[in-house]
Amino acid sequence: MALSTFGFLVITSIPTVIGIAEAIDGQKRQNQEAKDRVKFHLTARFSADGVALPEQRVVVFKDKKLYFDHPSHPVRDGYVFNGYYFGWPGEEGVQGMVAQVSEDPPVLNWIFADKETGVLRHGSRSEAAEHTHGSWSWTEDEAWLTLEGGQRFVAVENHDGSWTAHYDREGNLDEVLDARQVLDIQLHRELQLGVSSSYVRADG
Repeated sequence: MALSTFGFLVITSIPTVIGIAEAIDGQKRQNQEAKDRVKFHLTARFSADGVALPEQRVVVFKDKKLYFDHPSHPVRDGYVFNGYYFGWPGEEGVQGMVAQVSEDPPVLNWIFADKETGVLRHGSRSEAAEHTHGSWSWTEDEAWLTLEGGQRFVAVENHDGSWTAHYDREGNLDEVLDARQVLDIQLHRELQLGVSSSYVRADG
């Protein structure tokens, strides 16, 4: 009788244990989703001439591309990047990235890297689908943007003097693009929580 009672207690406790585990997993998912939805600006530090000290440049939207607002070539009427991570629909495990690209009307677009030039662009889901649209993430210290697990980003100086942000997947954009300069950069996540994460350049 005692053994039967013990067995009954074990069996009846299983749903409770499962329920607690599911609740913990659910809370973890909610915490991760909340973390992903934290908005951030993007900036990079680089020296245009390789001599002057590196300066911080803010990423802005214009003409459906991501530009650096550079003092020597400021982006007129540019809209400051303020994005966050969002799961790409239809592909399990792919983390997308979205941002509001205009104030009036308020429009939300996907961020992606052009498959031909690597230039970072924004557009609708159908526009982004054929290009590199994920997975986006961050480095272990959560300070730097990553795409496909790496930080292969460059700042490209175009012939009109403007600077655009690119994803250099193959590491050969300096040979492929007809550009004045191609500089290796890291894209920093300026978190919009009232306090920015520290700006420390990663080794390598």
